[in-house]
Amino acid sequence: MMSVDARQRILDTLRAGLATAPLTVPAPPARPASLPVGPDAWALLAEVLAPLDVRVRLAKTPAEAANHVADIARERGAQSYARWEHMPPALDMDDALAGLSRVLPDCCQTLAHVDIGLTFAQAALIDSGSLVLVAGRERPRAVSLLPPTHVCLVPRSALAPDVSALPELLRAHADASPSLPAGKLPSCLNLVTGPSSTADIELVLVRGVHGPGALDIVGLDWDI
Repeated sequence: MMSVDARQRILDTLRAGLATAPLTVPAPPARPASLPVGPDAWALLAEVLAPLDVRVRLAKTPAEAANHVADIARERGAQSYARWEHMPPALDMDDALAGLSRVLPDCCQTLAHVDIGLTFAQAALIDSGSLVLVAGRERPRAVSLLPPTHVCLVPRSALAPDVSALPELLRAHADASPSLPAGKLPSCLNLVTGPSSTADIELVLVRGVHGPGALDIVGLDWDI
């Protein structure tokens, strides 16, 4: 056991050292200002996501968006899908996927056997390619996590420069969501950057272990 005198000598030495060289923590460097979202935003988003094998398909009309979603389902060999109820009225995804079986997203065990999960992004961060998905009563998070293919619709108004857009997005959902008491934050917010992947074992990249192994994006390039 340390004696009282030894303890005091150690403390005195520490105080003397701090007196001659005060402990200071430098201020963090200022964060660079966010770049504005310009006319090349879709191209920049596609460029960031290309190394992750994520394709961004651009649609100028609801009909073109429906065709893109149908093409993705056909390319993936999908037989079934689940989707968020929270979709813009102009987008009739059930009609686009009329040849597939629709599964209601009310059971996680069932969703694990669905081929495609269809969601609608609340934001897309251009600098990282991350999709922001805010969970809610009509936006169950499992739709984007359990099916092997995730198809996300991204409206032009959701394009944002970087993560600095998140606080304002959360405030907007806290104030506007009819399913939440005023000022309450949503139960979950997911940032999805490409398909699920891991390289934990021997640095060998494996996709689809913890979530969808494929991500397809349809950009909605009109005012919604």
